[in-house]
Amino acid sequence: MVIRFGNLEIDKIRIMSNEKSAKITKSNFSNEWTNPSGGTTYYFDVVLDNKDAGAIGVTSKDSERVKVGQKIKYNINGTKIKVIDVFTETPKPKYNNYKGKNSQESFLGYAWSYAKDLHIAGKTTEDIEELNNMARYIYNEIGKMLNDE
Repeated sequence: MVIRFGNLEIDKIRIMSNEKSAKITKSNFSNEWTNPSGGTTYYFDVVLDNKDAGAIGVTSKDSERVKVGQKIKYNINGTKIKVIDVFTETPKPKYNNYKGKNSQESFLGYAWSYAKDLHIAGKTTEDIEELNNMARYIYNEIGKMLNDE
């Protein structure tokens, strides 16, 4: 996009291309300012991992935009940093073994549920004892898997 001032043409994309990305390594609250309409801006002095440093103004004192470790996209003019975007990282799923309060009861329920499903599907006889045997078998197998047997 080109902006024209009389005979002067300015390429807005070229001007705005000084956007940078970096991670905040230090963040200290410095002061607050109440504007005439009553809103408050909180200023933080920040240092970024690319050695840029300056002040960021936010409307909430606990804003994610000024937290240490936060990656931001920004413009800097002197010591004023204008945050354009905040990068949010998708948390990596944690695959831990299930350690519920009473995992035996949970797995007993699973075993009975599976046995019931097999019974309804016609995979076993209609004998209740057979259903009971299947549930115990599945329960024991789950126990072996959890104990790495």
